[in-house]
Amino acid sequence: MMNTVKPFNTIRKKLMLLLLAATILPIATSMVISYNATTKSITEEAIAKNNRLLSLGKTNIMNYMNNINQKSLAVYNAMNVPRSLYYILEHSMEDEVFPNDITDVIRNRNLLKDHLYNIYQSVSEFHKVRLYVVNQNATYLLWNDDIKVGQNVNAVPLAAKKAYIEPTHKSHNYGLDDLKSSASEEQVFTLHRPIFRAPSDELLAELSIDVKLQVLEDLNRQLYDSGPESFYIMDAEGNIVLSSNADEIGTAVQPSWLSMVLDSGSDNGHFDWEAEAFDGMIFYDRIKTPYMDWYLIKQTPYKHLFSAADRIARINTAVGVAFLAVVVLATLFISIRFTKPLLRLIGYVNKIETGNLNVSIDIHSNDEIGLLARRFRSMMQTINNLILTEYRLEIANKTNELKALQAQVNPHFLYNALQSIGTVSLQHGDTKAYSLITSLGKMMRYQMNAMDAMVELSRELDYVQAYLDLQKQRFDTALHVQLRIEEQTRQVLVPKMILQPLLENFFKHGFAQSSKEPSDLILISQLDVANHRLTITVEDNGSGVSEKRLQEVLLRLEQLPQHAPAQHGEQDESGIGLLNLLSRLRLHVNGSAAMELRHVQPHGFSVTIHIPLEKENER
Repeated sequence: MMNTVKPFNTIRKKLMLLLLAATILPIATSMVISYNATTKSITEEAIAKNNRLLSLGKTNIMNYMNNINQKSLAVYNAMNVPRSLYYILEHSMEDEVFPNDITDVIRNRNLLKDHLYNIYQSVSEFHKVRLYVVNQNATYLLWNDDIKVGQNVNAVPLAAKKAYIEPTHKSHNYGLDDLKSSASEEQVFTLHRPIFRAPSDELLAELSIDVKLQVLEDLNRQLYDSGPESFYIMDAEGNIVLSSNADEIGTAVQPSWLSMVLDSGSDNGHFDWEAEAFDGMIFYDRIKTPYMDWYLIKQTPYKHLFSAADRIARINTAVGVAFLAVVVLATLFISIRFTKPLLRLIGYVNKIETGNLNVSIDIHSNDEIGLLARRFRSMMQTINNLILTEYRLEIANKTNELKALQAQVNPHFLYNALQSIGTVSLQHGDTKAYSLITSLGKMMRYQMNAMDAMVELSRELDYVQAYLDLQKQRFDTALHVQLRIEEQTRQVLVPKMILQPLLENFFKHGFAQSSKEPSDLILISQLDVANHRLTITVEDNGSGVSEKRLQEVLLRLEQLPQHAPAQHGEQDESGIGLLNLLSRLRLHVNGSAAMELRHVQPHGFSVTIHIPLEKENER
């Protein structure tokens, strides 16, 4: 009885579906993964970029505003000099009554104008400088190189106790009624500074400096794309100091996203915002000083942020569609051209699977399928032989590798061998040899432990003691060693192998075995509580170094970057060793780690390293 195959289950249709799925799914998956990866990468890059831009803008604004603040403090310069502005306010005005003739308000009007003019000319973006004198209820306004004087008819008592920034507003004449026709429409922000009689809280005057808003636009023009992106400078009360939308400047729009910025509790950051008016990311950074509290806010729409990813997705889609069309045509050709003989071949294979290995495959075509049918049995035998051969080769390779590993002599073998030799020495009563072998074993064991980059100073001192034991055996009475270790320093964590380079530097360059007097080597560790750091000093009475060489090494140490490995040119080993040591300290502990080099009188050399204490070390 012949089994029939349903039309949907035919090889032709399955082959078509398989080829289409094998093509469409990878292409679609690749497009989705590529788009997601691209958007993620773009998002991360945008966050890093905008954080840098806002930080740069913050720095520029703070520098500029601090400069303005310093200019306003010029009132207090030379307080006791009779011709100074503060002296005029404190003495020349304190007994005057406002006269009928406004030109006689102050005897030193020209001198006052000179002082205000100096402030006015100190920064090119200053628009107006106004000085309000409290006891006269008089306003002195410097504008366009001319000073205007007037009395405030309805003056409001000043209540400010410190300098503050008034948000953006239209420039005005501070209540001088006779000057209203000269009012300027320039947009400005104003720094108001009360002037007190020192050292009391008595208010003498108030200095107000109008600054053109254009300076903020110039400082922040490079922080955003003026077309798709929006930029704001807002104070903590929600007043808009600067906006990429000119109509919003000087208003208190209070957008809905502002509460998230003010309530975030962070001075900088970003968040996603989706609303009808805006759909994208919002970045912010805070500028807080004693006289101002501003926020730099930048809005980047998703459409602008992911424009590059959208272009790539469109290109990938076009390429995928074109490739898919080619695949469909190829699939139809393959399914029609090759499925019929394949169906016959599958029938023979089914018979072979039943155990009938003598089936006669009646396919006489001269194409690849015919060749496949004729060589099917020999191919199976060949495959089996190849599998067995490859398996034997793999076993042989593994066996050789195992033998090679077994033949290796590792440091642990050497360490164990040293212990065995030490035991034999002890058994034969040679305690000196046993002690030296034990010291060498300690050094090897300490060096073999590559897991710990930071160790307690006590472990480093144990290693150094073993090293010095071997050196004292070598040089006998020609070497005298002193260890002055404060007990509380033994638990401090330090980078591994920082002491041996300092000791080796002495034996290579400072130790003189032929000297009549013994060479003294002193190792000191102590806590510098005032500066929160560990201080380690290695001092000797050796030959030392020349002053020229000392200055060269000190110069290289000063030029060493705080968070980068040392770069070596043509230097001697001592210079390289000290540079490497300082570089390791800064990489492993803190960029403020330092090293001091000095001569020891009458002769000798001293190296001191300062290691800042981390929180766990301070405890």
